[in-house]
Amino acid sequence: MRLDVLLTPGELVPGEIAERTVVVLDVLRASSSIVEALAAGARALFPVGTIEEAIRLANTLGRDEVLLAGERKCLPIEGFDLGNSPGEFTAERIGGKIVVMSTTNGTMALTAASVGARVVVASWLNFQAVVDDLVRTGAEPVLLCAGRERVFGLEDAVCAGQLAAAVMKALPDEEWELNDGALAALALADEYPDPAKLFPVTAAGRSILEAGLGDDLAYCAQRDLRDAVPVLHDRQVTLAAPAAV
Repeated sequence: MRLDVLLTPGELVPGEIAERTVVVLDVLRASSSIVEALAAGARALFPVGTIEEAIRLANTLGRDEVLLAGERKCLPIEGFDLGNSPGEFTAERIGGKIVVMSTTNGTMALTAASVGARVVVASWLNFQAVVDDLVRTGAEPVLLCAGRERVFGLEDAVCAGQLAAAVMKALPDEEWELNDGALAALALADEYPDPAKLFPVTAAGRSILEAGLGDDLAYCAQRDLRDAVPVLHDRQVTLAAPAAV
């Protein structure tokens, strides 16, 4: 069984993921916010790269049905309905709505991963749900770290390492073939077991604190808050169907 970790989006080679399950991680904050949006009852979420693309798509879909969400330099985009703080995505605000989201890192990583056979969104908020999904489907996953402006982000690598360790622990009889990124992520996961202590020392975490959004760090550090597995298909993210009992 293969398990690869790509520590930056620049490592992604489309032809090498075409038959693999890709798990996208941007734990501070896009993947955490996507988990919250779907868990709170959003009908679908469209990740897009640019502000202009987001506005065009929202207008095409119909603004009565659509909420625009996203950030630049950590702060909400002017004129958008929501930022990128996971606590904003409540059932009262987004239940039954379509969300169009553009962020600096996470939505770009999702777009790049869209050539994968299956694309899953992961964070600490839905950690065990993603582990269970990967084990149930027998995936040989590629864990893609969104990073920060296309360079290495420690928080995503640590979460990838914890996910890799949990999947391998759940399948102890498998022989795992790991790339160097996976080996590095596993080592980092051992070094930083607690995301709440990790976040404030990372570049992403410091930027969020400087933007006055420190509550987002505590929110994103919660583990297994949601039993939700967002999956990207046909340009939109929806919840995976519940596993058959």
